[in-house]
Amino acid sequence: MSEKEGSVLQQSLGAADQKKNARDNLRHAGEFTKIENTAIVYVLRGWFGALIRPENATEIVQASDDVWAKTTLFEHFVSELDSNPATRTKESLAVYDELKGRAKAAQDKLNAILGETNEDERINDKTDKIVENVIQKLGL
Repeated sequence: MSEKEGSVLQQSLGAADQKKNARDNLRHAGEFTKIENTAIVYVLRGWFGALIRPENATEIVQASDDVWAKTTLFEHFVSELDSNPATRTKESLAVYDELKGRAKAAQDKLNAILGETNEDERINDKTDKIVENVIQKLGL
């Protein structure tokens, strides 16, 4: 069966369910991308911060590595979740909250060394706008 003909799932779902599925998948991709954006912003801050402040290079790089490890673990866990947030289990939500908290604590530690940034928020706002734009454009 070609992609144009659709999958078995597409054939078994009505048009409204297909749109909801596509919308959920897109929002899930946006959720995943925002976590990835945050991870790379903090890694880059660590790399460049170590060059700018060589006296703290080891501390900065270690804090940056901590952000990368914790944030990408959170990111990969989120990628495994069902795209429909309403179907996520209590246990999955507990793991989500725990990993999110650990990632945020690592980001806060690096911020304490290098100073605050809003670069991840700027990029994540852009991601949200793209997701919503696609939803609107495609009528999802």
